Amino acid sequence: MRHNLRHSQRGSMLIVAVFALTAMAALGTVLMQINWSQKDTTTREVLGARAWFAASSGTEYAMTKLFPLATIPANVVSEATLAQQACSAIPDVGETIDFSASGLTGCTVTVSCDIVAGTVEQYLITSKGQCGSAQFSVTRTQESWAKVLVP
Repeated sequence: MRHNLRHSQRGSMLIVAVFALTAMAALGTVLMQINWSQKDTTTREVLGARAWFAASSGTEYAMTKLFPLATIPANVVSEATLAQQACSAIPDVGETIDFSASGLTGCTVTVSCDIVAGTVEQYLITSKGQCGSAQFSVTRTQESWAKVLVP
C-alpha cells in the first residue's frame, strides 16, 4: 500500500501562511511600541531641558533681586540689608513667573528665597521650573546659595 505523498501534505501551506501572518503582526506591534516609546522619550527630554532652563532663569531672576547691578538706594543701609529686604519680599510659597519667550512658552517657574542665619548670613534660592501639561509634565528644581561679601 502506497501513500500518496501529495495527498498527505495537503494543508501544510495553510499552517505556514498563518504562522507567517502571526509573526508579521507581532513584529509590527513591537515596532509600533518602540516607535511610540522613542517619541515619548524625546518629548520628555526636550521638556526636561526646557524645565531646566526655566529653573535656571528663575534662579537668575532671584539673584538680580538680591544683588541688583544698580547702585544701592540712599534709604538702604548696606548691600546686606538690600539682600534681606529682597529675599523677604519673595513670598514663602514662592513667586510664580510665566514665560512668554519663544523658547520657554508654556513653562512656569516658582522661585523662593530663605534667609539662613549664621556667622555669615546666607540665602537659599530654590527655583522650580515646570514645562508641559498633563501626561507630559516635567519639573526640574535648582537650589543656589548666595551670601553678601562684606569688605
